[in-house]
Amino acid sequence: MKKTKITYLKILNSTVLFLMLLYIVYRDVITPKINFIPELTVERLNVVGSDKNHYMVLSNPERQALATTNGVVNDPDSERDLPGIIFFNRVGDEVGGIYYDGTDTENIAGITFDQQKNDQIMAIMKDEYKDGDSWKRWYGMFFRERADSVRVEKLYADFAEKTQSFDEKRKREEYLKFKKYIDENINKYRMFLGREENGDIGLFLYDSKSRMRIKLHVDDSDNARLEVLDTLGNSMDLLNSNTFNSIGITKK
Repeated sequence: MKKTKITYLKILNSTVLFLMLLYIVYRDVITPKINFIPELTVERLNVVGSDKNHYMVLSNPERQALATTNGVVNDPDSERDLPGIIFFNRVGDEVGGIYYDGTDTENIAGITFDQQKNDQIMAIMKDEYKDGDSWKRWYGMFFRERADSVRVEKLYADFAEKTQSFDEKRKREEYLKFKKYIDENINKYRMFLGREENGDIGLFLYDSKSRMRIKLHVDDSDNARLEVLDTLGNSMDLLNSNTFNSIGITKK
């Protein structure tokens, strides 16, 4: 009987030891460790894939990522002094971003969406700035239209080759002209829904040459207006003209 009891205890001890070893193996080997970091302080955080491609960059203004196409920076000499998050696709193209920034005299914010291999075509933005003792502001959603045949990386490559021998001052002057040309001739402004700087809130539609053609809005005097403009900018307010009479509608 005593021998049987000793054998039973040996079996029990062996079983307990085995279970303890099994738990340790499961805890330290099989179960993945989860590192919990209660607080992380960085100037820039890169989210990358196994191929080192950037997918998201969260950064302060000084270290913000630049615009890229196929992983190549469009304008290496430029600076993007803007805190926020920049998103990239699987082939290294910037595809949009989120930013918030401001000082005591200006406040800006936005969410942008880029066209394939191009720049932004849709955005929700806000801009407020102090003008003397008062604040000016505009905010809303806008659409742009860009031709697929015009590639941003090709334009920037041509610009870089053209200006490679320029000094920094002249290169910056040429870049501002280059950017103005792109915004006026390639990045077609087509629609804005929101508040303009003059206080008008409404829907504003533009033609293929970025000329405003339709304005449906409420002005700063609370008047409802529907304006149609020709290519020269001459407008007719359909809600405050004789147009109603010509189509058989009587205004009351």
